[in-house]
Amino acid sequence: MSITFDGTALNWYTHTIVKDGTTVSSPTALGEVYFGSTKVWGTGGSYSNLFSFTMKPDSSALETAVSTMQSSYSAAFKNAYYDIGPGGDSRYQVQLRKGYRMSTSDGNFVGDDSSYFYLWEGQSVTGANTSHNGDTSCTLQRDNGV
Repeated sequence: MSITFDGTALNWYTHTIVKDGTTVSSPTALGEVYFGSTKVWGTGGSYSNLFSFTMKPDSSALETAVSTMQSSYSAAFKNAYYDIGPGGDSRYQVQLRKGYRMSTSDGNFVGDDSSYFYLWEGQSVTGANTSHNGDTSCTLQRDNGV
């Protein structure tokens, strides 16, 4: 079940719900709405892929991916910055908003507006919240909502 207004299905990542002058949910502050005990607004647990990339040792793949994510998918990030690099070794600290996740070959990092994880690309290693030899695949995803 979802909320439909004037024939348009509302999406948590593009629409805002305001009740009595108070924002209940917006793309940057996801809330949940229930009709009785049925959730009709918010995250639902299935994801759509937004952007995929592969970090490789001794490359600039992370730098290229960060540039694309900052320009095209900024709504997914509450905060993100380099704490090492770029240019050589790079470590990118990421804080995703609720409703987004980064699915990597090292695990999934679900946005909750408060937790950080990092993406690492060095001379001989890569990783998501770790470092190891070889490549690391990454996919930024958005929850499809209910």
